[in-house]
Amino acid sequence: MKRKLPNDDDPHTAYFEQVTAADRRIDAEIAAIRRKEDAGELTPKEAADARVEALEAHLTEVRRLRLEHLGGS
Repeated sequence: MKRKLPNDDDPHTAYFEQVTAADRRIDAEIAAIRRKEDAGELTPKEAADARVEALEAHLTEVRRLRLEHLGGS
């Protein structure tokens, strides 16, 4: 059975696509931080601080996307 997907005009589709892209960006950013830590370019504390900052920015972006596409508070 083929699952019916929403059309491109559906706000849920746009939200899903943009959150998926944001997820890919945070994954890449966390990986880059890990590489810098492994290479000795960042101390463990600096790397942890960078991850916290990146994750907080990601959560802010996901909240913004939810409000933009799905409304609510």
